Amino acid sequence: MTSASQGWDRLGGGGQGALVLAVDFDGSTRQEATFRDLARLLPDRLDVWHAVPPTADLERADQYLAWWLETLPRSGERVSAVLGYCAGGVYAAALADAIELRQEVRPEVVLFNPGSPNTATLSRDLFGALGSMTALNEDERQRFRQRAEEVAKHCAGDFAALAEEFCAVYVDASRIAFDRWGIEGEVGDELMGLFRAYTRYLSAARQLERQPRWVDALSINSADHEGGFTDRETSFDASRADLLRSPAVAAAVTATLTVSS
Repeated sequence: MTSASQGWDRLGGGGQGALVLAVDFDGSTRQEATFRDLARLLPDRLDVWHAVPPTADLERADQYLAWWLETLPRSGERVSAVLGYCAGGVYAAALADAIELRQEVRPEVVLFNPGSPNTATLSRDLFGALGSMTALNEDERQRFRQRAEEVAKHCAGDFAALAEEFCAVYVDASRIAFDRWGIEGEVGDELMGLFRAYTRYLSAARQLERQPRWVDALSINSADHEGGFTDRETSFDASRADLLRSPAVAAAVTATLTVSS
């Protein structure tokens, strides 16, 4: 990171090239490559900025969008492209709609494994977080997994209720792991707060309704992603975890954005 605005961090580029925005929730404990990995593989002529979640406890999608729009980097300059990963793809598409109204030219939209978040999203990410807590032994991790599975059955598809219950599971598991790792209370509270903020981010994304132009975006999918979010799709022989660090994916993104900018 070489520079920052309030709502965006620069990931790559020298500040003079095509302005590219990328939306994902950084620091969500997921064990997957991020836009930071992708930016390292992109040329300097692409000035890549990553969305920073608002510090306030927001609950509505329009509040997230307003935060990012009000703090756009290189104010007044044309946005060439908007990227989005997973649930960030929903936000990215909505941002592109708003940016198009401002600059009268639609930025190129490139989405990676896009989709509106659902209960499966929450389960995948919680189990991934539990798996990364190496301070817990396997029996302890399994007990937390079983607790999460029971909660999922009880919530029966209620996303908001499941998010709240999963936060409780994450907090209880984290307290044990952080204590064994020697992580101080204040730092541990901050890390646990990140997971709660992530679930709010997912919940808000579910409020965004699909718009007609979203199908025109390019979806770049991993081999294990179902697809179907847009009309333009391409899949790569890469896992979900490695999608954003794949040189082949970076080459495809570079080619797409070079043409559009």
